[in-house]
Amino acid sequence: MDNLYPDYDRNKKRFEDDFKDCSDFLLRDAVVCGEKGFFCAMDGLIDSLQLSQMVVSPILGRKLDFKDNNDLLNQIKLSVVNSVELNEATTFEDCYFFLMSGFCVFVLDGCNKALVFGIQGWARRSIDEPSNEANVKGAKEAFIEALNDNKALLRKRLKTHHLKFKQIKLGSAADTPVVIAYIDNRADSELVSEVEQRLKAAHFNTVLDYGELIPFVDTDVLSFFSCVGNTERPDVAASKLLEGRIVIMVEGTPFATYLPYLFSDNFQSVDDYDNPPFHSGFIRILKYFSFVISIFMPGLYVAVGTFHQELIPTNLLYTIASEEITTPFSLMTEAIILLVLYEIMREAGLRLPKAIGHAVSIIGGIIIGETTITAGLIGAPMLVVIAMTAISSYVVYPLYESVSVLRLVFIILGGVFGMYGIILGAGVVFVNICALNPFGVPLSAPISPLDTHSVGDIFYRETWKRLSHRKVRVNELRGANIDTGKKG
Repeated sequence: MDNLYPDYDRNKKRFEDDFKDCSDFLLRDAVVCGEKGFFCAMDGLIDSLQLSQMVVSPILGRKLDFKDNNDLLNQIKLSVVNSVELNEATTFEDCYFFLMSGFCVFVLDGCNKALVFGIQGWARRSIDEPSNEANVKGAKEAFIEALNDNKALLRKRLKTHHLKFKQIKLGSAADTPVVIAYIDNRADSELVSEVEQRLKAAHFNTVLDYGELIPFVDTDVLSFFSCVGNTERPDVAASKLLEGRIVIMVEGTPFATYLPYLFSDNFQSVDDYDNPPFHSGFIRILKYFSFVISIFMPGLYVAVGTFHQELIPTNLLYTIASEEITTPFSLMTEAIILLVLYEIMREAGLRLPKAIGHAVSIIGGIIIGETTITAGLIGAPMLVVIAMTAISSYVVYPLYESVSVLRLVFIILGGVFGMYGIILGAGVVFVNICALNPFGVPLSAPISPLDTHSVGDIFYRETWKRLSHRKVRVNELRGANIDTGKKG
């Protein structure tokens, strides 16, 4: 990293050379108390009115007595400018980072450091209702792409000095601000240090989205399930912080990631804590049931229909046989074809412009719902099974990526090995979930190992009179065998 020069001309030439052909780079020469200097900023990232009223006018309009230029710069810093967000930069790299973050940089002749003033004013999206984590009774605000606004949303909910925002820069080609948020009297200090070390050890050109960071803080154990959660809701992130977890936020993305992550987090929602306990418990059991259906139902149907017909009631067996005898494919092939077609249409519906996205559902209903049955390519019972599976997979949406692949695996296991393959495959999945132990906190906790103190918020929800007395910390759910997840 090159330090700033004491010479005005060399500093100005370096800035102009580095920002050559950058039409958004603004540079203005100035004379301050008889000494040469210049202001520079990036157009579109600053508020021009703040630049004029809070920085340029006060500096150019004051007459100061000073010993040398460093003293002049220090007086400007302490008693002239009106900007609250004020820092010093000693290297060109630091100056450029502040420029790209909406700061104005002021360089004075004879000084090898610059003053930077926060006057951010770029266009940003308003804080809208969450689009991926819908709720009925909860808050209607979500994170946006502006990192400072996201920090403010958390600070507004957690009014305590124990909430810390540790900001680091990642990326060798272009620095990206990344914030590690935690509550210092609840989170494990070793966990915070470990997360920071892993992120700093990652070699990025730049970080464009939160998903790029997940592999570096996730476990190395091969699994269909991630040990890092994400949310777009500030209230969810705040509740995780209160449990002693770490929240990671990246500039430019409206999602925050948090860890350690528990498998039971997939089955909880904000509405659970606003509804009566008996209803919340019913909904949670329904979610666990839907998760099981979405993974195992197609495979079980294929296994029973192919190898274990004696398990099917006679009347139902006759209905299934009369439908399947006219189709040219086996049950396993039918299930795979339908699921692949469904995933294709789902992906097309997600990527198409909204104006024509509804056409996919119309075409899908015609192709899958009517034509395939009329043409005798697919049996009606199989279509019912796949439709129930597809709907069930959306009940626990955070696990959709895992479910979409696992159900294909279980269809193949059921079609090749029957019930034995399904049972063995289920055992492997459950063992794999219990084996994931990132940062010493089991993914399956508090079910395995069983923690009776924490289990009251897993399959059902206790009343707030009891929940309010619990002081659960995620770092207290540590298992005996710890997988640190360190790389290498």
